[in-house]
Amino acid sequence: MIKTILVPTDGSDHAVKAATLAADIAGKYGAKLVFLHVLPHGPLPPALEHMAEVEHLVPGRKAGTVSSTVGTARVAIPVTEPSNKENNARQVYEAIAEKLLADAESIARKQGVRQFEKITEDGDPAKRIIEQARKCQANLIVMGSRGLSDLKGLLMGSVSHKVSHLAECSCITVR
Repeated sequence: MIKTILVPTDGSDHAVKAATLAADIAGKYGAKLVFLHVLPHGPLPPALEHMAEVEHLVPGRKAGTVSSTVGTARVAIPVTEPSNKENNARQVYEAIAEKLLADAESIARKQGVRQFEKITEDGDPAKRIIEQARKCQANLIVMGSRGLSDLKGLLMGSVSHKVSHLAECSCITVR
């Protein structure tokens, strides 16, 4: 019996398809969905850094919010007076995480799922996914086969590949 489904999401097309499939399965089994987003570390990639500059997410700005497009999603990014670039990156990453998890929740609600949880974690994505699967006692992990990773993912192995080999429960990877 499937009682808890972990759905890691990074906003990629495959992750959205995974959330849709997981919501369908949860609806049929009355299972709880646990949506997980693992925050990236380090400086913003050039595209997000450019967006942050264009949208004035730099030191010296007054508090407020800025609306911007990230991928296909519209994101409202809270702007405060950050002390350094690391804080800028953290703010942008957290705002994006909030939007991605809200989008996943919306998918679940549209398919009639009533039990879900949204979690944001820091760290290595594969490790955090495995840890969260154990913590929430997931019976199933449904995730995209390819995320928004760069060339490193091709050379070191994808997150979905690592998770499918290390998870103690069943895994479905979605293309």
